[in-house]
Amino acid sequence: MIRRAAARLRALAPNLLLACASVAVMLVAFEIWARLSAPPSGKERDERARYTEHDPVLGWRKMPGARAVYKRREYTTEVAINSLGLRDVERSYQPASGTFRILALGDSYIEGYSVPLEQTVTQVMEKALDRASCRVEVINGGTTGYSTDQEYLFYAHEGRKYQPQVVVLFFHYNDVLYNGLDRYYRLPKPHLVRSDSGVALDNYPVPQPPPTQPAAPGALPARRSVKGSAAWYWVRERLMIGAPRLFDRLGRLGLWDPLGGDGISDELLVYRRRPPPDIQTGWRMTDRILAALAGEVESAGGHLLVAYVPSIMEVSERAWDLTRMRYELPPAAWNREFVWKRLEKSAQDGGFALLDLTPALRREDRGILGEPYFVRDGHWNEVGHRVSAEAVRAWLAERRWLPDCAGARTAGAE
Repeated sequence: MIRRAAARLRALAPNLLLACASVAVMLVAFEIWARLSAPPSGKERDERARYTEHDPVLGWRKMPGARAVYKRREYTTEVAINSLGLRDVERSYQPASGTFRILALGDSYIEGYSVPLEQTVTQVMEKALDRASCRVEVINGGTTGYSTDQEYLFYAHEGRKYQPQVVVLFFHYNDVLYNGLDRYYRLPKPHLVRSDSGVALDNYPVPQPPPTQPAAPGALPARRSVKGSAAWYWVRERLMIGAPRLFDRLGRLGLWDPLGGDGISDELLVYRRRPPPDIQTGWRMTDRILAALAGEVESAGGHLLVAYVPSIMEVSERAWDLTRMRYELPPAAWNREFVWKRLEKSAQDGGFALLDLTPALRREDRGILGEPYFVRDGHWNEVGHRVSAEAVRAWLAERRWLPDCAGARTAGAE
């Protein structure tokens, strides 16, 4: 009996050794790959500084003809600025005869540096509407880092030159805080105050920004130094993003540090049911800016739509769980729908139209099978831009804000 067992063991030994060797080789290869693909250390490069310049009214503006390449973990894209300072195809201020124009205002979501130009919300919407027999142009007036005050000033000083019949302002939650401040991180920005005519610029000219030392062109940040196993780090990071509740439970069992204890940014305080004074000030200024913009667009013979751009945590349950646990947000004190609800009140008081993009984006959130946001970067991916473009187009068609030729065609296609 013992001899038979020993014989069987000797027979199995080569296979066992081969299996162990295969597993070892796979683990080593995984470890090497994980180290080579480790994320850069520190913050991303300031690519924005390569294609923007100081502006005494807007704080900063895009430089005509400038180019920059964004190299991030989830994408690599080129940003090219046209001759009029837009991330867009070439435009002229004067539209061609019979051309219907839509102007999009917004921040980095609308500038769209996370996707190629042809995948941006404005280009997707233009391609869906424009035909030889029905000319429609959707102009990309988005600029990274802008808040509603700068978007209002851009329209007043530049955007209205394009003679748009419809203006769509894409509103994001962090607009609220910066609408009441004269700085965006270290960058000086315009500060609007209440005036008899609505709002007025209080700090003209906007001060020059402090000098910076940009990285050399093409240089990448140093790769993060990973202590211990890079493969273990890779698995842990993806588990934290993909299944934060399970990640936290395993952390409390001692596998790693559990979630919690991260310092919350001032921007996120806008989701508190009882927001602090800076957020309340930001909301009051937001109300005035949007009402003033609505009045200016209407006086120019156009229509204003404010489209709410939700953050990833307002769309993805996993991202909301991760946010709550990282910052230890008690449910009774925080509400991820608070910004939208407060914006509805602004629309009622200010008399402008409002569209919530959240439902359309939630319908496209399929978890690990695909979602409309880059999970680390937090901006829309190609799906997010496409879904948002379709939601805005459908809303405009339903309200008959589009030319008859476009409205009839798109309504029939639905």
